[in-house]
Amino acid sequence: MFENVFKGFSFIKESFSLIGKDADVIKPSFYSIFVGVFFTIFSVIIMLFLESGLKLGNIFYLFAFLVLLGNYFISYFFTGMTAFLVYDYFKDGDATMSEAWAATEKNKFTILYLAVISAIVNIILGVLRGKAQRGQGAIGVGGLSGMILGFIEKAWTVGTHFMIPAIVIEDRELGSAVERTTQIIKRNLLPIGVGEIAVGLVTGIISFIGIIIAIFIGFSLVNIAGPIIALLLAAILIVIVIALSMYVTTTYHTCLFLWARNVEVAPGSSIKPPAPIANALGIR
Repeated sequence: MFENVFKGFSFIKESFSLIGKDADVIKPSFYSIFVGVFFTIFSVIIMLFLESGLKLGNIFYLFAFLVLLGNYFISYFFTGMTAFLVYDYFKDGDATMSEAWAATEKNKFTILYLAVISAIVNIILGVLRGKAQRGQGAIGVGGLSGMILGFIEKAWTVGTHFMIPAIVIEDRELGSAVERTTQIIKRNLLPIGVGEIAVGLVTGIISFIGIIIAIFIGFSLVNIAGPIIALLLAAILIVIVIALSMYVTTTYHTCLFLWARNVEVAPGSSIKPPAPIANALGIR
């Protein structure tokens, strides 16, 4: 466990160094949060207004699905931009926002299709988890069914993290991106598993500590700066923590994706992965 923690810290240190070399790589993570929050608040206000005035009934759930879909699309779109920026940096030594936007915008419909599938998967897993908790699940009751659903959810999440670079960097349609992702995971199952544990564990720990610190600072400043400023400062710190977590996760999967591509180009040769993931995977 401690070895995984050290590997995770090593990757995070290396990925943060990329921000110092080219600050553009972190920008889409902040954009994703701001756009997502604005979209959610705006959508909820509209939904509540329509519900109170028109009594939408079951149509309300359709609007709720569209809000979920919109959030997935926003998240995937800016994740695609981050993936392309990381790729652009390792390719040319300079991450260019305009190129990342163009590459992602070009594949917006494929990203939308992926968002639709993710929203449906999320709803199905939520329904199954609810039934399992009530003892009515078709696949089992109790902890076992929860573990199975958790594994499916994690597998799909990891899969999407590899599909997005395939879509944006390699300009693939959804079916081709799924096939590409399946190949990469099958051929690199052990490194992916090791990296997921290392990076996921440390990112989770740091995010949790960061959010706790942000909340503590906010409460500490209530009597000094006033509740509004204290709340605003805490919110800013939490946004920074979440953005960094999103960036680290995307950078890890993009670096692993790029390494898998390079290995395919020159099979049998000793090709080192990009610097940020070399230590996390234990590869020298």
